[in-house]
Amino acid sequence: MRGKHGERVATIVYHRPMSHSRLACIASVVFSLVSIAGCECAGPVRPGCASTSECATGQVCLDRRCQAGTDAGDMDGGSDVDAGETDGAIVPRDTSFDAACIPITCAADEVCFDGIDEDCDDMVDEGCGCVPGSTARCLPGRPDPSTPRCSWGEMTCVGSGEFGDWGPCTGSGVDGGASLYGCRRIGIMGAPGANPSSNFQGWLEMQGAIATRFHDSAAAPALRRDELETFDLVIVDWLQRTYTAEESDTLASWVRAGGGLLVMTGHDSGATADRHVSLLVSLGPTFDLAAGPINGPAVLVAHPTTLDTDGISVLPPITFYGGLRVIVPAALSADVVPMAMIGTEVVGAAGPIGEGRVLLFGDEWIEFDSEWSTMPPILQFWQNAVSWIAPDEAVLPACP
Repeated sequence: MRGKHGERVATIVYHRPMSHSRLACIASVVFSLVSIAGCECAGPVRPGCASTSECATGQVCLDRRCQAGTDAGDMDGGSDVDAGETDGAIVPRDTSFDAACIPITCAADEVCFDGIDEDCDDMVDEGCGCVPGSTARCLPGRPDPSTPRCSWGEMTCVGSGEFGDWGPCTGSGVDGGASLYGCRRIGIMGAPGANPSSNFQGWLEMQGAIATRFHDSAAAPALRRDELETFDLVIVDWLQRTYTAEESDTLASWVRAGGGLLVMTGHDSGATADRHVSLLVSLGPTFDLAAGPINGPAVLVAHPTTLDTDGISVLPPITFYGGLRVIVPAALSADVVPMAMIGTEVVGAAGPIGEGRVLLFGDEWIEFDSEWSTMPPILQFWQNAVSWIAPDEAVLPACP
């Protein structure tokens, strides 16, 4: 669940937890990135043992921890483990908690038991001994100071003997554990917009999101809460049918419990926007069917979703053609505020509802990546919107 939210002000290092819980806030971190030959990680002192001699009888120093088990001899080249025999079995553990920071330059050698690919060879903790069948978190991908890191993956120790080797790092999201969008799970609800050259889903995936389109036909089954729980953010595209009051309740309760929602309309100049309205009934903010379509450009209003890279100035106007106005009930108007205007008409609004966040924008042009893929302001708008609606937390600082 989300509580209070911080706002993103600079490059952030992200991590997506393995559960469906919503995290409390964005931890805004400004890194001073220094190009150095290696990474002397400055961070908290790693607790635990340096050798088995520091451990109690029946324990070994493994992964800098005293653990019950068989002495692994020289599993990692002698950095943690002393030779000798001790009865018992080594306990599987999550090794990557030992990492103090994430390197941003390639090192000559791999560091064992931190789950990071220091030597940039696309393998994590290679040459580091492990117990077959045990698992550990891992973060693959070459160091890149220009993009935040996303979700940890998992690697399994493979081998038929007493000791094995770490297998590939899997499940870490798109692009090897480093992505602009933090490997967020984004559900695109509805069919693609009217522009035939747009490939919005593919574009989101190129940014590092895990995008899945659902409810893209009139035969879509009833909307379920467990279906929504598989996503960190749902983007409502061109809906293909109307939704029942029960389905609208399902969406609203998911948002209030911490879900992130972005809703576009304006498809076919709003002729089928009643479908969007049916989905939003229980949530509150909606689109104005009676007023009909309106044309832009839409001038952006200062809001976390509309700020330029300096975090102060507002992005330029956005194309808006045949879209609809946004209506926010008075009871929510203190929280869900305008973020896009055409004259005095509100065509975009965003804010918290319960523990979740919503953004309604009255036109679907913002998904036509074929038209704006080289326009930095639109790219920045999407990065802002995704980061604000479904924030991640920082996991580890970059090594100085």
